[in-house]
Amino acid sequence: MFDVALLSQLKEGNREAFNSLFRHYYPRVMAYVAAMVEQEVAEDVVQDVFLHVWENRKKLYIGEGFHSYLFQSAYTRCVDHYRKTQSTDKHKLYIENACLEECNALLKSEASVLKDIFSKDFYEQLHNLLEQLPSQRREVFILTYLDGLKAKEVSERLQIPQRTVESHIYLAIKYLRMHLSKNDFYLLSLLYFFR
Repeated sequence: MFDVALLSQLKEGNREAFNSLFRHYYPRVMAYVAAMVEQEVAEDVVQDVFLHVWENRKKLYIGEGFHSYLFQSAYTRCVDHYRKTQSTDKHKLYIENACLEECNALLKSEASVLKDIFSKDFYEQLHNLLEQLPSQRREVFILTYLDGLKAKEVSERLQIPQRTVESHIYLAIKYLRMHLSKNDFYLLSLLYFFR
């Protein structure tokens, strides 16, 4: 059973008292936090709680409220984590939208920006990768991505079901994603979405 006297020793800076408190409370606080956030974050949160206890040991209230203090500290840090994550996600979304709007504006301008963006190496690599695709899949990809036709239009032109066209597009994109660098694949996506 937990000994409240350890809190007095902890307040005086007794490392062994801290270790005993840690061993007693860590599994309980970890289980509580892991129910709210993913495991990796939970470990960081709980370590942060105990680090805070150690660094602020002289200010601790000695009594039965220590249990509540630990769990409230853990809860507050989980809420902070969610707020920070939401803020980061909103910022990322804002940056992505700003970037996409800028790219869209560039791609719609009269200047041939795509030729400047895409390097000769990119086109060579894309050509080589497309040559490795089955002929019908390659043709579907070229008609869709490079010529700008919709799946329905490709279906009518090649006289194949639209589902087959969509399947070819999916498999071609999957293949290219595996073989192109992240930047080149991103640029290829821009070519499709903002044509």
